[in-house]
Amino acid sequence: MKKRVMALTMAALMAASLTACGGSAKETTAAAAASTTESTETASKKVRLNPYDGETEIKIAYIAHDISTPNNQGWLEGIKRECAAWDNISIIEYNADSSAETQVTQVADAVNQGCQAIILQCSDGTALASAVDDAEAAGVPVVTMNLDAYTTHSALVMAVDYDAGRMAADEMAKQMGEKGNVVIIEGVAGLTRTDNLEKGFKDTIANYPEIKVLDAQAANFEKETATTVMNSFLQNYDQIDGVFAINDAMAEGAALAVESAGKTGSMYIWGADGEKDALKMIENGQMAGTIYTNSWDEGSTAAKIALMLINSEYSYTSLSETPQVVMECKVVTPDTVGDIPESDRW
Repeated sequence: MKKRVMALTMAALMAASLTACGGSAKETTAAAAASTTESTETASKKVRLNPYDGETEIKIAYIAHDISTPNNQGWLEGIKRECAAWDNISIIEYNADSSAETQVTQVADAVNQGCQAIILQCSDGTALASAVDDAEAAGVPVVTMNLDAYTTHSALVMAVDYDAGRMAADEMAKQMGEKGNVVIIEGVAGLTRTDNLEKGFKDTIANYPEIKVLDAQAANFEKETATTVMNSFLQNYDQIDGVFAINDAMAEGAALAVESAGKTGSMYIWGADGEKDALKMIENGQMAGTIYTNSWDEGSTAAKIALMLINSEYSYTSLSETPQVVMECKVVTPDTVGDIPESDRW
């Protein structure tokens, strides 16, 4: 998958993001992000190091919400690939097991261990805000992944969210003939990505007056929980024509429940992420589509930004909001799934 990343300057970090799906670009400009003053005291704690000299010891912490998930494994692989050419760069892995409290401790530990940058998928953006502030104030730039910290920090690298929900809704409506009943399997309420995906889907599906949203229940991004939720939907509603799950893991869980009920092919099941198991289910007729993002590229992009921040005098205090890089995505259906080569299936 080709992604277009515009040039990043260390003075402004980013002038724009990647091009998102559908050809519309989301931008975070230097003018929007930069404030007129910079804290000299905070900036002085940031020590510029050259990670590319092959000699200076560089440590980057990767702190995952749950490192066992395909997304986290894909990001981690991308980070490692980006840094593999330099023996002096090491990646320190942390697994929070879905605990924000654990992540708070891990962020502090990464700073104390002398990490020069942190790549973080927040379990709770509000709970992690103070820890991220402390890391940035200590001169350790924080790059968040998909699930953001609700405080201004060095950068956010993310898959498209609202537009992903929008595109899934339009494609599902087309497959359904613009009429029928739909259920939604939610992630974790209050997370920006979860809320935006669901909002994009609901706002768009509302444009189809003959499509009704019957119900929405949370499965916390988990396949097994989604299977339970889908079984409940199947018991409660006689006719379900479409299922939208906030991520692929939950879509896969829904598909397994539908299969167990002997109803595979009777409804259109959509996810968002593009993990290889979901792509295989689309090929097998168990799912109807997903919104694909190359997680290897997303992890690599986060690592690129972290390394550039380390190799600069940049300080987050020059920002009034967090700059964003939004990864390019692809709508995947049974007709287009073959366009994604094995080398891009994470």
